[in-house]
Amino acid sequence: MVVEDETLVRMTTAEILLDAGFKVLEACSALEAVTALEGRDDIAAIFSDIEMPPGMDGIALAGLVRSRWPEVGVVLTSGRVAPTGADVPFLAKPYRAAELVAQIAAIVKPDAGPLTDDEILDAWHDAEVALIDASEADKPEAAHRVMLAEQNAIERFGLGQHVAAYDARYPENPN
Repeated sequence: MVVEDETLVRMTTAEILLDAGFKVLEACSALEAVTALEGRDDIAAIFSDIEMPPGMDGIALAGLVRSRWPEVGVVLTSGRVAPTGADVPFLAKPYRAAELVAQIAAIVKPDAGPLTDDEILDAWHDAEVALIDASEADKPEAAHRVMLAEQNAIERFGLGQHVAAYDARYPENPN
């Protein structure tokens, strides 16, 4: 899960991790991340900014995750603050995509590897449905997620063939 209050940074980071084959959730605050962790059991790693207004910062989130969900790996990031006393990996901003992927791959369980064909198509379908259901305010971010999911399908199946694979899995396309 990418936890970042800056929308563009969060989306870019999520895109890097999706391109590397990881399943990615996004949260815009530490509190949103905790809510996701409480409701899911498939989160293997948290990549969190340290400075996030309001409430809990990334260091506090890392401490909470370590105590309540010790199986979940944590990597912290910041462009201004380096963690002191936090016993978690740290990646300074700006970071390179390869550094980010290596940090996450180092802490993720081996079974959280690349997505299957069906998972890629399911993620695309889920993004399409979410776009249809999104409010006007949320449409730009939902459309971005559709674009990322479709890009993953293009990379897996090839341009043009990705649509055929999608249509075969979902004959009742939501578009």
